[in-house]
Order: sequence, then structure tokens, then C-alpha cells
Amino acid sequence: MTDREAIEGITADQARLFLETMVASAPIGLAFVDLDFRYIHINDALAAMNGLPREAHLGRKIRDILPGIWPYVEAHYQKVVQSGEPVLNLEVSGLTPLEPNTERSFLVNYYPVRDGAGCIQGVGITVIESTERKRAHQALRASEQRYRSLVEAMTHTVWTTTGRGELREASPRWLAFTGQTHAAHLGLGWLDAIHPGDRTGFMTRWATTLETRNPYQGELRLRFHDGTYRDVVIRSVPVFDDTGAVREWVSTAEDITERKRTEAEVEAQRARLYDVVMNVPASIAIISTPELRFTLINPLYRQYSRNTDLMGQSLRELAKHNPNAAGAVATLEQVYASGKPVFLPELRQWLDMRGTGVPEERFFNVAYQPLRDADGRVDSVLSFSLDITEQVLARRKMEELATHLGHQQQWLESVLDLNPVAILLMEPGTGRVLFANQAAHRMAGGHFPLDVPADGYGSVYRLTDDAGVLLPLEAIPGVRAARGEALHQEPVVWHTLTGRHSLLVDSRLLPAMHGHPATVALALQDVTRLKQTEAQLQESVRLRDEFLTVASHELKTPLTPLQIKLQGLAREARTDVSMAHLRDRVLSTAESASLQVRKLAALINDLLDVTQLAGETLSLRRESVDLSAVIREVAEQFRSQAAQAGSELRLETPGPVKGWWDRHRLEQVVRGLLSNAIKYGPGRPVVLKVEQLPGAARLVVRDEGIGIAPENLSRIFDKFGRAVSTRNYGGLGLGLFITRRIVEAHQGTLRAESQQGQGATFTVELPLTSPERPPYATTH
Repeated sequence: MTDREAIEGITADQARLFLETMVASAPIGLAFVDLDFRYIHINDALAAMNGLPREAHLGRKIRDILPGIWPYVEAHYQKVVQSGEPVLNLEVSGLTPLEPNTERSFLVNYYPVRDGAGCIQGVGITVIESTERKRAHQALRASEQRYRSLVEAMTHTVWTTTGRGELREASPRWLAFTGQTHAAHLGLGWLDAIHPGDRTGFMTRWATTLETRNPYQGELRLRFHDGTYRDVVIRSVPVFDDTGAVREWVSTAEDITERKRTEAEVEAQRARLYDVVMNVPASIAIISTPELRFTLINPLYRQYSRNTDLMGQSLRELAKHNPNAAGAVATLEQVYASGKPVFLPELRQWLDMRGTGVPEERFFNVAYQPLRDADGRVDSVLSFSLDITEQVLARRKMEELATHLGHQQQWLESVLDLNPVAILLMEPGTGRVLFANQAAHRMAGGHFPLDVPADGYGSVYRLTDDAGVLLPLEAIPGVRAARGEALHQEPVVWHTLTGRHSLLVDSRLLPAMHGHPATVALALQDVTRLKQTEAQLQESVRLRDEFLTVASHELKTPLTPLQIKLQGLAREARTDVSMAHLRDRVLSTAESASLQVRKLAALINDLLDVTQLAGETLSLRRESVDLSAVIREVAEQFRSQAAQAGSELRLETPGPVKGWWDRHRLEQVVRGLLSNAIKYGPGRPVVLKVEQLPGAARLVVRDEGIGIAPENLSRIFDKFGRAVSTRNYGGLGLGLFITRRIVEAHQGTLRAESQQGQGATFTVELPLTSPERPPYATTH
């Protein structure tokens, strides 16, 4: 049977089974999807690539199985279905269910699958995973890139030569360093850039290296592009091929010119340091190794060691015979163990400095500094000792002097604190207050602000003139004194927490003496009370003069009409009039004279009351008094005067209000308040109201007259105090003063409430009984 006969003898089922077996066992992924891109068939290889079983693919769309890849391949599937053309060798990357967090790469082919009539029934798929190959390729490219970057990043000049040492390819680094032309450096021309003095020796060593195939390293001078020669280190390593032959030599040239220059400078510095160590006025030694052996000693250290040759000796061995060395051994071991320096200030030692055999006390600042090797380990310790005996002795003297000065300072401050005048000590120039005595602290409200420079006075001290205007900085007495100006009785007003202080400032520059620097002393004499007393005296004189003028006028007022009446009566008596007419004239004149005499008596009584009320206490004759009855009686007395002024008297006395008072003085209070209400509120009603409070009685007198300005409410109760001009209203200015003193003598209160042009209300409150005496007593 021929091959053709054997093939033709295969049935359709056998052929399908054979195809399915091939597809299932193929090492690449194979699949068939319909026109809706649902999996109709898929082999195990592709199912494994996707990370799902074959059965999980069948009937499901590609976008549901591979959502991370579908957006990138959908267009290619559409192209195959629409154009009928295959898409071959397409690289696809994305996420699959097999490794959800790892991107994988695939090489795919899409081709149309047709039926017997040539109609497209779906898309055939072949898939080969290329993830590892792509990763290897990327790693290779990264490795090559790193090599290029490494070469580019190297500061060394790099070039390659053949196995025979000839340069075949251009070396940009070599050309840039040496300045050779492209043609000049090829072959063995690169050797021409070597300094003539080094070239022969290098060529001999280079020939040996090419023969032995061993790496080379050597130092020579290489021409620089500016024509000078630079010191370089040449390193060459062979690169072998698979047969073991040298394929090429990779060489580098490291420029060490600056390093050699630095090394030379370091060596010079080391030499200078050695000279310093040997000549510095301090004892220096270096103790090395754990055996504590001396490896360096300067002359002064040798002198302090009584010129003993300590080089190479062990301090441990010396400590066995010298107890003073035992402490140094312990300290050095501490430095070795901890790696930290140790400083011993003012170490006291007894040394025979003059060689007389008599030790003397000396003081040293000793430092032990660990020294480390290249690996950072402590391999030696530097001992540094500085003789500070003179400084210690000088400091002791300074401390004694400072203590003495401190006692003087305390003595001075104590004396200044006892002074009742505020004293300040300030720094010349800056104006900083360094000291303030207790008087200054009290004036400032507890603490005087110290250490404030002159340009900051305005933000700390509130200083004005007598009118309250802030002083400019240059006018402040403290600023002027700090600048050297001598002040004498300079006036200034200082506003502090304790109030407004009027000061007279004196200043004096104290020269430096006894260790104290120059200081400016300020004396602040507080004349606030003096100025207040002066103002009160001036006011008293003014009130006295005003009172004398008013009293003179008021005393003359009743005398003038009395004199006129008497003169008229005398003229009529000289004329021929009837006795009846003359009798009527005498009676009329007598009534008028009696009225003027009563006015005059009232003025004199007021003056006598002022004299009596000027003392600290007022004599009272207390008895049980009905305040309502007193109000009614006094109001009845003033009915005629009120009617003449056109004022209606309205009484509000609901019932008896009895208390333990002086009846005569109480009538005097009511008369004074009612007289003022009629006087300053003519034509308007006057209300007198009595109320009984718990334990007290209240009297209110209210008018609707001219009123009292708010600024005058506090002064109308003072002696001679007035709220209006004497030209418009008479009186001595004593009524409310007398009223206040009487009310206060009864332990009561008197207050006024008023607005300009809106009348005034006077309220008197009196306790019903005296707190000092029982109700039946009489007070004097």
C-alpha cells in the first residue's frame, strides 16, 4: 500500500482525531475563536499560559479571559475578520490570570479560518511565550548600558589594543587627554605620548607583559593636551578568547598628578607639624600600642621627665617604680578602651623644675587624644600637657579681688536701698540700667525694668511732661545722661503701675575706680506729693480769696436795703407827717429790717457752722425724730419763698419714718437741699420724698432746674465748691458742704445725680440708729 493509498484510507473521524491530537500535544499555544471572539477550541499549552483550565475558556470571550491584554489586541482581531488578512509575528505584553501582578510577553499570529465555501468562520491563534527571552534581552541591553555608563563615568582614560599592543580603533578618551590626532595614535603611535624619559623603560616592561600575558601596572609621565606632562598610573589586563589566546588588552590611565602634589603637601605639613611639636611650649608625647610605649617625645616633655630617655620604653614598666605614672596608665587604658578623649583640667603636680631637689606646685591642663589607624582602630594616644600655673595663680588673685569687689558692691547696694530717693546706675553710652534701688522698684510697681538700652526706652518707660505729652527719645533725661549730659533738677513725669510720678532728675558721671567701670548715677526725686500740696494750697488760696469776695458781697446785701429803709424813715421823720403815717412807716421798716437781720444771721450761722464742721467730729444731740414730720415743717417754712419763685412743693411722706438723729441738724439738711432746689429751679416743681428702707431712711429732693455738669458733681460738696458763677447766683458755697458733714456725722451718705439742663436729684440715706450708741444715748 502506497503512502497516498494509506492517507486516502483515513476516515474523517480518524483525521479529526489525528488533528486534535496534534493540536493538544503541540508545544505552542493554539486556539480557535468564532466571529464573536469566543473560544471554540484551545489546547493545553495555551490554557496553561493563560493560567486557566481548557474547560474555563470554552464558550467565553477573550476579553473575559484576558482583560489585561484584550485592549491591545482587539483591533488586530477585527482586522483579521474584516480584511481576511492574517496578522503575523505580533509582540503582545500584559497581565494574565497565571501571574496577575507580573507583565508577560508573547509572540502571536492571527489568521482567518474559512469554511468550504470560503467564508470566514473565526480566527485561528498561535501563541509562543517570549517573556524569558525578552527579559534576557533586556538584561543584556542593561548590562551593555551599564558597561558603557561605567566607562563614561570613569575619570580614567580607557583604550584597547590588540594582542600585540597595537591600537586599531579610535579611543576618544585617549585623544582628549593626550591631544594626539586620530592617525598619530593608531598602531604603536600611542607610545609617542609617553615622556621620552619614561618611554624606553615602559616599552621594555610592556614587551615583557605581552609575552607573559600577565596584568601590568606602572607609573609614568604622559603628555597632556596642553603640552605639559601628567603623572599617571597605567593598568592593563588581557582579555582571552575561547581558545585561551589574548584577544585584546584593556588599559586605563589614572591621572595621579594632584594626588602626588597633595602627598607632597601632606609630607611638608607633616614636617612642619613635627617642627611645631618639637618647639611648642607644651609637653607632648605619643604612646603607641597596648604596651603603652613612647614613640614620640618633644623636648619639653623630656625636660619634665628630668631628661630621661623615654623613647621605646613602656609606661607600664615605668609605673612599677613611679607611683605618679600609675594614674596616667589608668587614663590611657580608658582612652584605648573607649576611643574617647579625656581632658584633665588644672591637674596639680609637684615637680623639681629648677633641679634643686625641692619640688614646687605646678598646674597643667592635660589632654589625652586617641589616634586611629586607617581602619579606624585606636593605635596610639597623644598626650598634651600645658603648664597653666601662672594663669591659675592669676585667676586666684582675680577671684579674691572679685570677692572683695562683690562685698563692696553689696555694701553699696545696701546703702542705696536705704535711700528713700530712687537711685539708678546706668551704663554710659548705651543707657542700660544696671542697678535700681528699692525706692525705684517701689515706684515702678514692684520691679524696675533693667538692661533696657536707650533706644528702647519709649517701649518700656512712659515718660511725659507736666501736660501729659510723651517726650521724644532725645529729650528723655536718662538718654541725655547716658550721652554725657549732666542734669540738675530736670522735671519729668513717669507713669507706672503705682500712678503718675512727678520727678526731678539729677545725674552724675562716676569715673571707673577699684575695678568698677565708669557709671552714670541718676537720682529721681519724687515731688508728686509736694506738687499736689502746692496745687492744693494754691486752690485753697483761690477759694479763700473768692470766699472773702463773695462773703463781703453777701454780708453787704442785707445791710444795703436796711440802710436805705432807715435813711428813708429818717427823712420822713423830719417832715411834717402825721403820727399814724409815721407809725405805719416805722412798723414797715422794722419788718423789712427784721428780714434783712435774719438773712444776715443766717449767713453768720453758716460761717459759724463751717468753723464748727471743720473739725474731725461734729457734736450731735440725738433723739427720736420723725423724718416725715421734719419734711413737712421745713416745707411749710418755705411755702412763701417757693410761691415767690413760682415753684410748687410736692411732698411724698407716706407715714412716720423715725430714727435716732439730731433734729436741729436734720432740719438744717432739709433746709439746705430745699433752698438749693428752689434757688436753681425757679418756676418748676420741687419734690421731697421720704422712704423707709431696712434699717435706714431715705430722703430724696428732686428739682427740674438748670442741673449740674457731670464734671462738677464731685466738687459741689467741697468747702466753697460751686457749679455756677457767683455773678448769677449768690451764696457762700457752703450749703452742700455743711449738709455733707452733717449726713456723714450721722454715718449716712449723700449723693447727687444730674445732667446739664435736666434738673438735679439729691439722695440722703441715714441709718435709723447710731452704731456707736444705743437709741437712748446722746452723742457729743
